[in-house]
Amino acid sequence: MIIAVAADDQSLESRVSEEFESCKYLLIVDMDKMEFKAVENEGDPLGVDLARKITEYRCEGVVTGKLTPAAFEIMAEDGVTRFDGRGYSVKEALDLVDKRALELIKNPEGMDGCGGDHNHGGFLN
Repeated sequence: MIIAVAADDQSLESRVSEEFESCKYLLIVDMDKMEFKAVENEGDPLGVDLARKITEYRCEGVVTGKLTPAAFEIMAEDGVTRFDGRGYSVKEALDLVDKRALELIKNPEGMDGCGGDHNHGGFLN
């Protein structure tokens, strides 16, 4: 399984970014091997390019903080499950994903309510 993580640095010890579009790196993590590739964020104010990277790498999920509506829509349309990893290191957040213990991001505002446009992509089934 491949999971993307919006991170403040390019290591598993770095923090999950508070906001997707302002992360410094997108870590593309192979959860089976715990190997990853760091993709630098080259200034993407809406997070659109980063969201497209996630779909290009065929990630099943993304661990991040708050999402912009544009980034949220790209990932929701591709069936990418969105996890709120704020407050955790990348490594801690990935462990919580594996245990199915992270909150889902169900709408662009990151609120508990569901606007009907989230998609679990089969990840939680």
